[in-house]
Amino acid sequence: MEVVAEHFSGTVGQPKIYKGSIIVNLTNAEKLENAVIKGNLVLTGTPSVNLTFSNITVEGNLDVSKVEADNIDFNNITVAGDVEL
Repeated sequence: MEVVAEHFSGTVGQPKIYKGSIIVNLTNAEKLENAVIKGNLVLTGTPSVNLTFSNITVEGNLDVSKVEADNIDFNNITVAGDVEL
């Protein structure tokens, strides 16, 4: 399932929960936060200058190999599987 970056995030009190694997195109995105992915998370595209991931749990694998970015900040990220850079 594809998810638009601007609709990806939840709140601290109510994180968005995705049942299954998702692909997020990060073009022009600045942040992704407050989410639980019950599958794999694949990130693609070219985000804004600085991209921040915070309060995200991935119960599968995280693939950031298709992201074209110089600066990505990871804050409070949990990945149960493998991370592909």
